[in-house]
Amino acid sequence: MIKAIYCLLLCCIISKVNAAEDWQLVAENSPPYIGERLVDNGWVTALTKAALANQNINNDIEFTSWNRALELTKINKKSAILGAFYTDDRTELFYYSRPLANVYVGLFKLKNRDINFDGSMDSLQPYSICKGKGYAVSEVFSESNGLAITSTRGLINSLYMLQKGRIDLVAGTKEVGEYWLKNTDKLNEPGAAQIEYISPDLEHHQLHLMFPKSDPNAKQNRDTLEQGFNNIVYNGTAKKILVKHGFSTSKAAELITFLEQSSTRN
Repeated sequence: MIKAIYCLLLCCIISKVNAAEDWQLVAENSPPYIGERLVDNGWVTALTKAALANQNINNDIEFTSWNRALELTKINKKSAILGAFYTDDRTELFYYSRPLANVYVGLFKLKNRDINFDGSMDSLQPYSICKGKGYAVSEVFSESNGLAITSTRGLINSLYMLQKGRIDLVAGTKEVGEYWLKNTDKLNEPGAAQIEYISPDLEHHQLHLMFPKSDPNAKQNRDTLEQGFNNIVYNGTAKKILVKHGFSTSKAAELITFLEQSSTRN
């Protein structure tokens, strides 16, 4: 009887430990960095999964809208959200990993449309602007209450509204928007209006993982992942992943240096 109870307790302990080693990640499709149709779900995802594997952590990733990903992670339904921008407001709810990539956020317009944008928010007053729901653009942009801003489920939908002439501008990530413009069927229908990214940028951001503070293990999980990143940087795994994903030797070396010098935030 005692032996049976001991075995039962041992099984429970093992089960609990194994469960703690299975992480559920969530992300919005954000190619060329992160995406369910990309090789290895994109190079940012590949680096993250390699870092977790280094720490013997199994993981799955769900792709959904950004706003749903944010809400699921906030209430501890997911272990972490991948591909998040840093904002002061979010630090109240999340811990951040080191940054994994640099990105630029700005405005898209129709190529045949004149837009008088000089970088100031005042110059945007005459225009209707669309962005993805829950997206962080820039602090100044968010605080400009006089702007006519609407939201859609994501960047593709916003760009489609722009193409159809329903809005004047779209605020979004330059690299992701340009990818969608080249690789989305409904944005490349015959006779479709052409869209371009305009200068100056609204903001420079970096991509992080965010861990929900509602999870008592969040900070420990973040630190475990960071150790995994350290290990794959120094053992050469990170470089191999970057080269596999099309980085030149010099570009891979630059990013490795960036990863080495980066630190966690809050």
